[in-house]
Amino acid sequence: MNKLGKIAAAAGVVAALLLSGCSAVSPTGPGGGDAVSTEGDRSVGITFSDLSNPVWAELVQEAESYGADEGLSVTYVDARNDAAAQVTQIENFIQQGVSTIIICAVDANALVNVTKKAQDAGIKVVGYTQVLENYDAQYLVDAYNTGYANGEAAATWINDNFDADETVQWALMDLPRFPEIIDRANGIKEAIAELAPNAELVATAPALTAEDGVANAENFLQANPDLKVIATIGGGGAVGGNEGVKSAGITDFDSFGLFGIDATENEIQNIINGDPQKTSISLGGGKAHGRALVDITVDLLAGEDVEKDQYMPIEVIDSSNAQDYYDEIYGG
Repeated sequence: MNKLGKIAAAAGVVAALLLSGCSAVSPTGPGGGDAVSTEGDRSVGITFSDLSNPVWAELVQEAESYGADEGLSVTYVDARNDAAAQVTQIENFIQQGVSTIIICAVDANALVNVTKKAQDAGIKVVGYTQVLENYDAQYLVDAYNTGYANGEAAATWINDNFDADETVQWALMDLPRFPEIIDRANGIKEAIAELAPNAELVATAPALTAEDGVANAENFLQANPDLKVIATIGGGGAVGGNEGVKSAGITDFDSFGLFGIDATENEIQNIINGDPQKTSISLGGGKAHGRALVDITVDLLAGEDVEKDQYMPIEVIDSSNAQDYYDEIYGG
């Protein structure tokens, strides 16, 4: 099975898990009355904007397994980029009487009333990546500086491989429907413009999944055969982009650079293998984020003084440290 086949298979597993997760979240109990959680104050509901993102799929599965180790009963659901559906999911969690709701918002503005309702019911609200109005704690990306670190890595590679007077075409995979991702993309663009002024942005397209990344890379190169660099705002686009560059006929990987964010397992493997992907920005990874959200939840439920706004680390992973990073994060 090729790499994209493995990715698709993994997505199928996640989809099956999601179906079972969704079936566990029912707005009514026996006889049609309000449901009452049987897990007391150790039950946690997680709703994510789109679990086709491989980092987030990894996160919720880790939160479920690590949460069990910490005495939590974790249920997760996928809003599939539907803000109204996410409101309903949160309403369902409130009816169940969960102790905590963890939210990666489709649209934070759409959640103002329902998150207040949750807090009024004594439920802890934990935000992830998207800034909420009503919350007890949030685990956030320093979006601009994350993007800037990615753009800086791309600019360094450009300066190391091309003359200063040589125009270097590059393309960006962004995702402009999220404010945080817009900031991330702006960081990438501004770093490259500042540090590699001979680089010319010739194409942009949104990417969340590996399939998006494949299509974008192939389209970028078909329209711009002299393209030398692709930067992405996330791991899905990076993994797919890496495969798309190869399927588009690029064979000299030393003369083409792809730069990602998230440091997913597939990204790190690509860097180790000497593929088109040269770097990725680690924010801790999906597994680490799942554990961080569980740790925040455990502290909140214990009544500890929890810092409301917490930020993910930023680390550049390249050929010099990719194997060590892989061994530490994914090796066991």
